[in-house]
Amino acid sequence: MVTIKDVAREAGVAISTVSNVLNNVGNVSQETCKKVMEVVERLKYVPNVNAKYLKTNKKNTIGLFVSSVQGDFYRQLVQAVHLQCKINGYILNIYVSNENTSEEIYSMILSSGVEGAIIMNDGLSDNYLDRLERLNMPIVFIDREYKSEKVSSVVIDNAYGVTQAVEYLVKLGHRRIGYFHGVDNFDEKARFNAFKDTLKRFALPVEEKFMLNGYFEEAVAYSEMYKLLMRGGELPDAFFCANDEMAQGSIRALNAMGIRVPDQISVVGFDDSILAPLYRPALTTVHAPVVELGSRSATEIIRLVRREGEDFGTCQKLQPTLVLRESCKLAAE
Repeated sequence: MVTIKDVAREAGVAISTVSNVLNNVGNVSQETCKKVMEVVERLKYVPNVNAKYLKTNKKNTIGLFVSSVQGDFYRQLVQAVHLQCKINGYILNIYVSNENTSEEIYSMILSSGVEGAIIMNDGLSDNYLDRLERLNMPIVFIDREYKSEKVSSVVIDNAYGVTQAVEYLVKLGHRRIGYFHGVDNFDEKARFNAFKDTLKRFALPVEEKFMLNGYFEEAVAYSEMYKLLMRGGELPDAFFCANDEMAQGSIRALNAMGIRVPDQISVVGFDDSILAPLYRPALTTVHAPVVELGSRSATEIIRLVRREGEDFGTCQKLQPTLVLRESCKLAAE
C-alpha cells in the first residue's frame, strides 16, 4: 500500500510538503505542487479518508463544492441543499473555488474530510473523475452526467428546455434565430447543441454572425449586442439566450438603440430567475427547477452516505418548463 512517505521520497520533498499540497495549505510553489501531484497520480496514492474524518471531526457533514455563490441560481441551490441536510441531521459546508485549477479543486475536496460531496464546478475537468472515485467518498455531480458505484448525478435536462423554447419561436414564425453563449461548461454545451439540433430539424440556418458570447453575464451581453447593432445590417427575428442575465443585457442594448422588444425582435432566456417577471418586457424563459435540483442532490448524497436503497449511483434528469411572458410575439408579416 502506497503511503505519504512513498510520495515524499519519490517527489524528493518533505512529508509536510506533500501534506500541504494535498490539503491546499502553506506556501508551496506551483512547480512543487505539480511535481507532487504527478507522483500522487503515478503511484495512485489515496489518502486515508477515514483518518481525515476522525482528525477533522466532520462526520455527518456534507460538502457543497461550487465555483460561485453569486446570483439567484446559487442562492436557491444553496438554500435547498441546506434545508434537506438540516432535515436529515447533516451539517452543510460550502467550498467556493473561483478560478482554481482542477488540481486545486481536487485537493480541496480531498482535504475537506466531509462524508459526502455535492459538486457543481466546471473548473474540475472530467479526467479527474477516476481520481475522485478512488477516494471512496460518496459524490453527487450536478454539472455533468456520471454514475458509478458511489457516484450519482442530478442534472437539469437542458436539451428538453431549449427544444421547447426554440420550437415556440419557430411556431411564432421566426426563421432567423440568434444565440447568446455562456461560459464553456456542461449546461452551455448541452443548450447550444439542442439549439443547433432544433434549428436543423426545421431546416433553419445557424448563422455565425448571430452567435454571440455573453459568458452568462448581463453586462457582457449588453456590450456584445451593442457592438452587433453598431455594425449595422440585418438582425435575426429572435434571440435565444443561454441564461436570463444575458437576455436582460440583450434587451437593454436593443432598447438603447431604439429597437423594440418584442415588436421588432423576440428574446427568450433560460433559468426563470427571480427578476425575470420584473424585466420590461417581462421575460419569456425556460424555468430551471433549481430548488428541486438542490433538494434532490442533497437527498441523493445522503442516500449514498447511508447506503440506502439501490446499491449503486443513479443519474436523474429534471425537466424544465417554458414560461410564456411578454418578450416574444408573432413574427411580422
